[in-house]
Amino acid sequence: MLFGDLAPLVRPLSRWLAAAGWCCTAIGLGAGLIVAVGTGVSLSPSMQGIQLAGLVATAAAALLIGTAAVSQPVSNRDDDAPEPWFYPAAAAQVRSFLLGSIVMMLGLVGFATAGLFLPSGPSPQSIAFSQIFLLGAVSCGLTFLLLNKVLPIAERRVR
Repeated sequence: MLFGDLAPLVRPLSRWLAAAGWCCTAIGLGAGLIVAVGTGVSLSPSMQGIQLAGLVATAAAALLIGTAAVSQPVSNRDDDAPEPWFYPAAAAQVRSFLLGSIVMMLGLVGFATAGLFLPSGPSPQSIAFSQIFLLGAVSCGLTFLLLNKVLPIAERRVR
C-alpha cells in the first residue's frame, strides 16, 4: 500500500476539504515566493496585496486541512486488518509528513530569529520566508494527522 492507496480510505468530505486546503497551500507558497524573490528593501502596494493574499491562503489552508483531519474518523481496528508493518511504504510516507513538518518548523524558527536580529528589523524577505515555512509546517503536520487516522492498524493480539 502506497500513499495513493490511502486516498480511498479518507471520507469524501475530508478528501474535498483536504484538496481545497492543498490548493490554498499552493497559492500561499506561490504568493510567498513572489514576495520573497520579487521585493527589495520595502514592499510596494501590489506586493503588500500579494503578501496579504498569501497570509489569507495560509489561514484558509490551515482551516481546511484541519477541518478535514478533525472530521475524519479513526480507522476501525479490525482483527482482519494487517499489522502496521504490513504497509511499510504507506506508514513511512505518512511519517514523512511529520518529519517534514518538524523540519519546516525549524526553518520557520531560523528565519524568524534571523529577522529579529537584523539591525533594521525583519525584512520583507525574512517575513515572506517565515510565512512559507509556517505554511509548509502547518500543511505537513495536518496532512500527517489526517493520513495517520486512516492508516490501517490492527489491534495487538496476545497469545
